[in-house]
Amino acid sequence: MPDIGMIELILIGMIAFLVLGPERLPEFFAQIAGFMRQGRKWIYDLKSQFDLEKQQLIRPVEEMKQSIQTSIEESKEQVKQKSEDNPP
Repeated sequence: MPDIGMIELILIGMIAFLVLGPERLPEFFAQIAGFMRQGRKWIYDLKSQFDLEKQQLIRPVEEMKQSIQTSIEESKEQVKQKSEDNPP
């Protein structure tokens, strides 16, 4: 994002005042605010959609991970039982 300081904002405001005049300046700023709201909403919707897609991709991987961990725990228990049944 560009680094705009206070002096640049004042300069932009003065130029807008000279070009648009005092009667159209509030309408112009209202339009700018509307565009910014639409942009923020679009970005929020896009981020939400990415999060949803990510969750749909992660869910099967997490289920597989849980299944593997369960299998490992069961195998450990079986090995432990067999070692207890057959001492060296």
